[in-house]
Amino acid sequence: MILVVIGANENVARAAASLGTELVHVQLPGAPEIDPGGGRILRVDFRDPAVFLPFVDEVLAPLAPTAVVSLTEPGLEPAAAANARLGTPGPSPAVVRATRDKLTMRRILEERAPHLNPAFAPGDDEAAVERLFATHAQVVAKPVDGVGSSAVDLVYALGDLPKDRRTSATLLEQFVGGREFSIECLSSGGRHTIMGIAEKGVTATGFIELSHLMPPLSLDERRRALVEEAVRELLDALGLTDGPSHTEVKVDGDKVTVIETHNRLGGDGIADLVRLTTGVDWRRAAVGWAVGAGAEPEAPAAACAATVFFTAQPGRVTAVAPQPELAHGTVVDWSMTVDVGDLVNPLRSSVDRLGVATLTAADPRRCAAAITELTANRIVTTEPVPTLR
Repeated sequence: MILVVIGANENVARAAASLGTELVHVQLPGAPEIDPGGGRILRVDFRDPAVFLPFVDEVLAPLAPTAVVSLTEPGLEPAAAANARLGTPGPSPAVVRATRDKLTMRRILEERAPHLNPAFAPGDDEAAVERLFATHAQVVAKPVDGVGSSAVDLVYALGDLPKDRRTSATLLEQFVGGREFSIECLSSGGRHTIMGIAEKGVTATGFIELSHLMPPLSLDERRRALVEEAVRELLDALGLTDGPSHTEVKVDGDKVTVIETHNRLGGDGIADLVRLTTGVDWRRAAVGWAVGAGAEPEAPAAACAATVFFTAQPGRVTAVAPQPELAHGTVVDWSMTVDVGDLVNPLRSSVDRLGVATLTAADPRRCAAAITELTANRIVTTEPVPTLR
């Protein structure tokens, strides 16, 4: 068996190497080097169909691969296109596109599972936009194909919606209250197995993640079942029958609303939370499903785990605190992306966060307390810089 992996980072390459199958890595020209784990590395601009599809025909097809997979956002549609061309297993290009185009997803759900949708309107549909604002006090404006919580804004009145958000590139949605959760799922032949659910901690605007807690503290058994059923309904509606998925929902009472979904695992260290709390190496399972490997669990390392992201006021970094000892949990990983003298930008998307810690604890309540304890510490201190806005 030969597994083709598109756009792997070092973590994914390491997971793929553990599968024990022959590997071919397809990387972008100039991408950082990875350890191919005994496999080959081929380089091509897989983002350009005019370049990539001939590469599939001329280079990949003669190898007769078992499947082509990707866990990186730019590689999802190329992997689907390659599988369709090669006749190998995987979600179809139309299904993958529906997970990446938020308006397409909304329209599919409107037809097949409308109870999972908020009210919505395409940014270029003037009449629909007016109705949305007339009916709802708060509206979310987001890019149709956005990722990383970038360019997501809360708008309170139609007059406050800029002209550049009144285009087909923007999706407008009713703001939905409640708590937000991320669900990791592995599908096989239309059977969807929930791998883990994380509860999000977010900024005051509700759009940028500051923490993930697994398993969630705020879901009782009944509401957890409602969330799992909503994810299965979503994936069935989209036609995603095989491979990993990462879905975000909000829960308000018994109402579950889908925010978005992707046919890949979640970012923000969620794969590590799955591994710590279930014993399943989620990266390995997500890349190895097509060769029938990867989902074998080991003993979980912890009853509960969390990731916590560091932020600070815009300015120049004057101090970075060392890793603290916690009363309610244990820090098992600590990573900072800034040092003294660096500039901190305003928090506009997930890329503006300054580092991350992974915590474990004996139960979700103690883990939540550890999150609160850590975030109460000032990890990064800054001083104002007049030019930063």
